[in-house]
Amino acid sequence: MPGDGTRPKGFEPRQWGEICGEATALLQALLRIDTTNPPGNETEAARYLQRVLGEDGVQSEIIECGEGRGNLVCRLESGSSEPPLLLATHLDVVPAGDLTRWTHPPFGGELADGMIWGRGAVDMKNMVAMSAMVVKLLRRREARLRRDVIFAAVADEEAGCAHGSRFLVEQHPDKVRAGYALGEVGGYAVTVGRARVMLVQTAEKGICWLRIRVRGEAGHGSMPRRDSAVVRLSEALARLGKRSLPQHNTPVVEAFVRQAAALQPLPIRLVLPRLLNPRLSDLILDRFFPDRAKAATLRAQLHNTVSPTVVRAGEKTNVIPDSAVAELDGRTLPGQRPEDLIAELRALVGNELDMQVEVIEQAPASVNHPPDSPLWDCIRSVVRRHDPGLAVLPYMIPGYTDAKYFGQLGARWYGFSPVRLEAGSGLSFADLFHGIDERIPEDGFHWGLQALHEVVDSFCVR
Repeated sequence: MPGDGTRPKGFEPRQWGEICGEATALLQALLRIDTTNPPGNETEAARYLQRVLGEDGVQSEIIECGEGRGNLVCRLESGSSEPPLLLATHLDVVPAGDLTRWTHPPFGGELADGMIWGRGAVDMKNMVAMSAMVVKLLRRREARLRRDVIFAAVADEEAGCAHGSRFLVEQHPDKVRAGYALGEVGGYAVTVGRARVMLVQTAEKGICWLRIRVRGEAGHGSMPRRDSAVVRLSEALARLGKRSLPQHNTPVVEAFVRQAAALQPLPIRLVLPRLLNPRLSDLILDRFFPDRAKAATLRAQLHNTVSPTVVRAGEKTNVIPDSAVAELDGRTLPGQRPEDLIAELRALVGNELDMQVEVIEQAPASVNHPPDSPLWDCIRSVVRRHDPGLAVLPYMIPGYTDAKYFGQLGARWYGFSPVRLEAGSGLSFADLFHGIDERIPEDGFHWGLQALHEVVDSFCVR
């Protein structure tokens, strides 16, 4: 890749240098368009992309789901009946938080210290820019395609997908129906135990957001009640915070654990598979994983989870309220239903607690297992060619992406939004994702562009 003497098919080294500069400018321009969700305002970014694509004769359309909630879709047609490839991206970003804590303005798109800075640099305007460039390059070189290539840059992924992928799937399915999809989260290297691996998402947990209500007797604040609604709800939430729901092993997580273990030296090679033993997994995660973030991720991949996020009770300081309410962010493993999660929740907090449970929002888990396919082979081949020591492993993310909806139309989803973060750089993908000072190394971004281009070329070009 850049610096290793290779270049994308059909382009000379000088041209590739110009292409990289073009991609950097495209990403900077996208970062300067504030698409914080809420409210989103993705249409402005979609219109910019439409102009950029049009410079190479790529026709696209913007489909709005409400004012300002624009989704850009374009298709390079092949004339083939082979299942299309969808390059799936989203235009919205999470809020930047305290602007005074940013080294460079979150919507400045500045290039400094070898980094491109801004909210969305890794989530995921980098993938928007890379995908747009791949489409432009395919058209620029008049590539002969063996399958259609669809590019979608959608709204609202950060707030549930209702104005973006879900809207397109439900209202305009023929525009985005594909057999395969490349999107987030994956395509970056991490250390698991003693091995460096590249994670590629092939599954994600389901959503089951809950509202629980506990009732009790109202009273005067000067006369404490041990059985008040607030006290009983607080005790239930404390139990949720200190204990896990039952463990459920899933094929995708079992495959990840066993493949990661095979890469380890002894004794890690023997210890890691014991994560799949419910009697040992908590002990192993507590004792053998000094990186608490990785331990938390693995624990979430083995259990349904609930996190209390909103608590409401009372209106007046001297009145004990007759009810208390909490909202829980629930996530379900593949094969688990909302009623399974609710049953586990009731068992954990105590069946004796008279608790009303309401499902606020739900969506099933998405899973592509086993991941084997011609596209998976292309990803592994490209990574192996440029980094022979880097194993590519399928994994499941605890959160959700647009895969949850595009997958409903039959797309086999691979989280492959490639970026190179050099070992020893001090950069962690997990810390950059939604973090203060979100940024991407410019050379790592160019690496990702070429990796994505090579995968699409191998999979889609005759």
